[in-house]
Amino acid sequence: MARPPRLPDATILQLIEDLRAQHPVLTGTRVREELARRHGIRGGVARLYRLLHLPSAPDAPPPVALPPPTPAVDQDLANLQAQLAATLERAQLAEHREEAHQARWATEIHRLREEARGFHDASHRLRVLEQDVLDRSRELASAYLRIAELEARLR
Repeated sequence: MARPPRLPDATILQLIEDLRAQHPVLTGTRVREELARRHGIRGGVARLYRLLHLPSAPDAPPPVALPPPTPAVDQDLANLQAQLAATLERAQLAEHREEAHQARWATEIHRLREEARGFHDASHRLRVLEQDVLDRSRELASAYLRIAELEARLR
C-alpha cells in the first residue's frame, strides 16, 4: 500500500495557527482530526507534536531563566556528580568482570572441545588396538596348534 503524500510543514503550521486562534488549548489529537478532515491524512505523530511545540509567533515569550545556583543546589550537584562517578566506576568494574568471565568460559569450552576431540581419537585408536589384539590372539592360538602338532610328531 502506497504512503499518502506528505504535507509540507508550512501547511501544518498554518493549520496549527488557525486552530490556536479558535481554541486556547490545542492538542495533537485535535490537530490530527482537523488534518484528516481538511486533507484526508492525519500525519505522523512525532512530526506533528514537534511542529505543535514550536514557538508560534516571533513575539513569543522568552524561555524562563533559571535562578542562580545556591549552595544547596551546588551541594546537590556535587552529590549527583559523585554518585555518577561511583556508578560509572561500578559499571566499568562489572564490565571488566564480565569480560574475565567470558574469557574464562571461552577457555574452558576450548579445553573441553579439545578433550572431546581426544576422546574421538582415543576411541578410534581403541578400535585399532582391539583389532590388533584379536589378530595377535589368533596368531597365538595358531602357534599353540602348530606347537601341539610338532610335539605330537616328536612322540
